[in-house]
Amino acid sequence: MPHLVGKRFALLLAGICMAVGCARHLPPAERVVLTNVNALRTEFGRGAAEAAGPAAAVAEPTGWATLKGSFKLNGSVPDRPPLTIDKDQAICAPGGRAVLSETLVVDSATQGIKDIVIYLATPGKFPAGDPKWEHPSYAEKRQATLEFDQKNCVFLTHTLAMRSTQKLKILNSDPVGHNTKIEGTGKAAQINATIPAGANVMYEPGGEAQEPFGVACSIHPWMSARMIVRDSPYFAVTKADGSFEIPNVPAGVPLEFRVWQERAKFLQGDMKVNGNTEKWNKGRIKLTLQPDEQKTLDVVVDVPVFK
Repeated sequence: MPHLVGKRFALLLAGICMAVGCARHLPPAERVVLTNVNALRTEFGRGAAEAAGPAAAVAEPTGWATLKGSFKLNGSVPDRPPLTIDKDQAICAPGGRAVLSETLVVDSATQGIKDIVIYLATPGKFPAGDPKWEHPSYAEKRQATLEFDQKNCVFLTHTLAMRSTQKLKILNSDPVGHNTKIEGTGKAAQINATIPAGANVMYEPGGEAQEPFGVACSIHPWMSARMIVRDSPYFAVTKADGSFEIPNVPAGVPLEFRVWQERAKFLQGDMKVNGNTEKWNKGRIKLTLQPDEQKTLDVVVDVPVFK
């Protein structure tokens, strides 16, 4: 009988195990040593850094250079259409004289193109005031006040370039009021100021724009000008003969300039530069000037670029 009881007990125990499961013998848990983990992390981090190589040093200027030159038109000088003067005609068109568009002004004697803007546009923030990047000759005018006047219902400066740290005194030299709108873009401020006869207002841009923007008058809608604001002092607007000069430009580092004109916007396509044909993409010019170099860019632009 005892052996029958034992056998029944064994069968009963087996049934219980099948129903609820029996615990398995597991190996003891591994102990994690934090010092070992930290050592592995450090070693793997070092390996990743070594694979990436040393951090690239940021290039800094090795001196200063001058960028100068001219822009001239290849082809017949386009006619400048007259503007419609339909208000305050005695002041805005004295003697019935025609007031001509200034969207493209070319000197008939030299073929020079007026009011082309060329400015430093190297990607990345320009370190304004950094003596390694900004020549001391620019320090005096960094916070200067410029003047922007209007006479006979025309902005006397059709294309103005200024720094974001400068101020602009907007004058009204007419005996009638004007409403001057500066349509700043990017970080350059906007204003819409009514300026009585003989009065003036101040404009502070406070930041730069990536390209020129418009200036207009709500009272005399034919009035227009263009303005660009930059953190950097490295810009120029071509004179009546198409010439320009930017002194004391950082040398020894890659630079990118952009070239803009009101009618054509960023000059694009085939340009003749110092006698050689270059293809420009959205007005970009890449240069690395050498210390004390006098770099000349004489650019000839075909008429179709402005159509």
